Amino acid sequence: MTRLTADLKGFFAAVPTPFTTDGGSIAAAALGDLVSHNLNAGLTGLYVGGSTGEAFLMSVEERAQLLSLTAEAAGGRAVMIAHVGDPNPSVSGHLACVAADAGYDAISAVPPFYYQYGLHEIEAHYRWLASQTDLPFLIYNFPALSGVRWSADELARLLDIPQVVGIKNTCSDLYAFEQVRRLRPDATLLHGFDETLLAGLTMGADGGIGSTYNLQASRVLALNAALKAGRLQEAHRHQADANALIDALVAAGVLPALKYMLEKAGFAMGPCRAPFQPLSANHRRALDAAMDLLPPSGLSQGLQRPAALG
Repeated sequence: MTRLTADLKGFFAAVPTPFTTDGGSIAAAALGDLVSHNLNAGLTGLYVGGSTGEAFLMSVEERAQLLSLTAEAAGGRAVMIAHVGDPNPSVSGHLACVAADAGYDAISAVPPFYYQYGLHEIEAHYRWLASQTDLPFLIYNFPALSGVRWSADELARLLDIPQVVGIKNTCSDLYAFEQVRRLRPDATLLHGFDETLLAGLTMGADGGIGSTYNLQASRVLALNAALKAGRLQEAHRHQADANALIDALVAAGVLPALKYMLEKAGFAMGPCRAPFQPLSANHRRALDAAMDLLPPSGLSQGLQRPAALG
């Protein structure tokens, strides 16, 4: 199988999934609006069906539908990465093929979790999954949620699998991250924690994938531009402004808060699925106040500040 190539460097919004008001199905129109907003903001592309997208709270059929609907909404205007990871290999393989048929540029997957597989078992799984399509493959390293922890040497070993071209690294160990950069200088490394994006870029990241990019894409891009131009104080200011918004999201619960703020900004996001619970009145009031932390340029790109934040 011939490996297809795609430039996966840049900045990608991890797309939350809009649901209907009862949470029963994907809200296709709202999804299209959100896709257009992110692409109009100047991001490189989209990361679809991952943690932010509530993938593990959806049926296999819904995950496939989400991949197809998002690709259709993007219409070839962006670099598209499909997350297909699942504890069940047959699900991952099926979703990888759906992504390839829908025109995605790459696939990505968390390792199979829960059963505490050894590295040789995960390596075999990734070799098999990467071979299911001719798309480039990004490992999704998220030890805090997957429970799977790799050393830099182990990550480098996984990067030697055919078609594995890089890592979505949602991990706080930036020492190991920099080690991987030295061990595999040609790999595509994308930083996954929005709150430490500046640190990740200085340690060698080729870009980032983040949930809060949906709210502050212009700030993320300005941070990167300032860093590349050597304006470190300005870059740090953008990171601090980003983190003020992230603080508000973390205090209320990142995914429900992200959807709430997008809803206030004009996108019909619907609720997060159970066992997530609705936000409390106190959290809603705090997030209403935090709308002032959104970057004005981001609002002008597609978000519309509501007339009242009550």
